[in-house]
Amino acid sequence: MAALAVVRDLREHWAPASAEELERFETDVLSGFVLARASAGLADGTIRGDVGHLDQMRTWFGRPLWDMEPADADTYFGKVLRQSPSGTRLARSQALTTYFMFLELRHKVELHRLTGGWSSARSTR
Repeated sequence: MAALAVVRDLREHWAPASAEELERFETDVLSGFVLARASAGLADGTIRGDVGHLDQMRTWFGRPLWDMEPADADTYFGKVLRQSPSGTRLARSQALTTYFMFLELRHKVELHRLTGGWSSARSTR
């Protein structure tokens, strides 16, 4: 007969991630994104384009893209890129969508641990 045990929330024992840890993690995630795209057979130019789009959005946003909320994306695509060609807006939105799918598939648990709630904020999408 199996004995019952008390279930504890492990989040109590995790120390918050430092800014340096988050920066390293962000770099590692982007590197993994590039490797995943390359292993899927995408051309180097396509991958460079995606990374360039993500880098431009990251520069505008000023924080890791996983912190971006729908309102931030609305501002970026609806105001910042308002005068940009539709192809640019489309390419940026596709790069961001693909990046978020990659985050969800590969790093959801770790992001939740490091940031304390990424997955719960994204579950409404």
